[in-house]
Amino acid sequence: MKSLTIRLGQFAISALFLTILFRYVLNLYIGVQSVIGTTLCSVVYACLMFLIGWHYGRKDAVENDIHDIGFRFHLVTYLICICIGYAAYYLGWNTENLRALAITTISWGVGLAIHFVFYLIEQGKTIKGYAKDDIFQ
Repeated sequence: MKSLTIRLGQFAISALFLTILFRYVLNLYIGVQSVIGTTLCSVVYACLMFLIGWHYGRKDAVENDIHDIGFRFHLVTYLICICIGYAAYYLGWNTENLRALAITTISWGVGLAIHFVFYLIEQGKTIKGYAKDDIFQ
């Protein structure tokens, strides 16, 4: 099974750009202590991340016939968001403190581990990335 695909790379670049932009705008809203601005910024970011993940994930599944239930995209999102979060902290942006970053890293990591278990179960239902039902019909 091909793990690193062009669509996953395109998603990673889009997510990286969007996450940096989100952290920057979030820093501005936190600086002016705007609750509405930080909430709106977070909601828009979450919706855009979902939409680009869905867009590239659907294209990737069709082009490469990959049955991974979105785990690769979840892993890439986790790595980008956590790394950018720590980078924003060390750059001095007012986004989160280290304790909040650690809690986010751990709790999201638990969710990612659960997703990985489901990914392994799904992989057990395939042969080299192809659904067994599609092969033996």
